[in-house]
Amino acid sequence: MKKTIRLLALAIFIFTGSKLCAQEGKIILPGNTYIFEIKDGSNRTGRLDSTTAEYYFINNPAIGVDRISKRSVSKIKEIHLNKDGTFSNPHYSRYLFGPSALPQTKGELYWNNVSFEYNTFQYGVTKNLSMGVGGFLFTSLSGNLVLLPNVKYSFTINEKSHIAVGALIALFHSKSGGGTPSASLPFLVYTYGDSEANISGGLGWANVSDYGWAPKPTGYLAGLKRIARNWVFQGEGYLLNNTSTNTIYIATFRNIKPSSSWDFGIVSMHFEDFRLALPIIGYTLKF
Repeated sequence: MKKTIRLLALAIFIFTGSKLCAQEGKIILPGNTYIFEIKDGSNRTGRLDSTTAEYYFINNPAIGVDRISKRSVSKIKEIHLNKDGTFSNPHYSRYLFGPSALPQTKGELYWNNVSFEYNTFQYGVTKNLSMGVGGFLFTSLSGNLVLLPNVKYSFTINEKSHIAVGALIALFHSKSGGGTPSASLPFLVYTYGDSEANISGGLGWANVSDYGWAPKPTGYLAGLKRIARNWVFQGEGYLLNNTSTNTIYIATFRNIKPSSSWDFGIVSMHFEDFRLALPIIGYTLKF
């Protein structure tokens, strides 16, 4: 298990390091839109018109042509604007927890935290393949390790239709011993729409190391819609073993910025005679 942890930590380090190196040697191109993070903590956004030895010249939709001193810039991030001039939804390949079939951008790395406890790193390996690893922070620090690797491969049928296959995996290790049980959920998801508005439906079939395959598949329905410049509403529903007596529902409002987002919502769990509803908060940062 220690060897597994070291390998996962090394993978995260490599993904992060490669991303940082790419940023340091980034070539920025006229006609593309960028966020320029300034050393005083402010940001400037616009389409790059030209550069000189000392300045970037950008076209900002609100104030027109703007000049930025190269020495004042601490970081540059490329963003994509929609036809109406708004920035694109930065967190489109996944809802709060479940996946959409939209592919994650190649080379994109992001970190997601839910209610401080659940953390995930996701990386776009190719234009179709993304991989990640999640885990429960405080539970694992207490000695009860929980790791949740995942993988997704997306197929684009046309501009509005996408299909993805993949798997969620869970690895457990208790400090009291008793082996290292595991579980997996291979899944198939179809998504209709784009990063601004979509709906997804899918099926997964759970397998637990101590019990084998579940008697029925797990049903999945999710969707999101951008309702304002900085706000997205999204929801997810899970029918565990396709029965209405075992369900999980999640509804969140997502406040988005070009490279980050906050989620505020509620999760409702119903397992036979057990019912529980909890508020949730999440944060996602795209590196």
